[in-house]
Amino acid sequence: MSNYEEDIYVEKEVAVSAEKAWDIISTPGGLNHWHPFMKANIAESWNGVGSKDHLTYYSGFEFDRVVTKWIEGVGYDLSVTENGKRENTAIWRITPIDDQRCILRITGQVNFIKKFPFPIRWALLKFKMRPVYGQYLFQILEGFAYYAETGNQVKRNQFGSNSMFSK
Repeated sequence: MSNYEEDIYVEKEVAVSAEKAWDIISTPGGLNHWHPFMKANIAESWNGVGSKDHLTYYSGFEFDRVVTKWIEGVGYDLSVTENGKRENTAIWRITPIDDQRCILRITGQVNFIKKFPFPIRWALLKFKMRPVYGQYLFQILEGFAYYAETGNQVKRNQFGSNSMFSK
């Protein structure tokens, strides 16, 4: 357990410029175009720290996101809650490779489990959170790459279902 890490992250090389990737992730309500489990993404505002949006998944889960850090052209940090409970952090970062490729990375921090003793946190992360949430993040990035590279909207469950977020 010396390599124990609580963050869950996934990254993907995308065949678009970092500028185009930024334009996509910084578009209000943009998840509606490329998130494979998103029934609705309604932005209250989406242009800097304090921006808010509401997510409704096909599974029925609903989350609110608030931007806590905004780095123009690079990414943002989000506080994500379900009815004000079970806070998580989602960190989105774009790294340019060249003028036609970039890497998009999403890091999830499952903050609400930090109140549990280490053995319980470790078990939750290893057997529940990493398998389900890691797959979920990968499927989001697949949807993002598909939309960014083709301009075609992602279909429901296009990259497979997810036990928590799709029906």
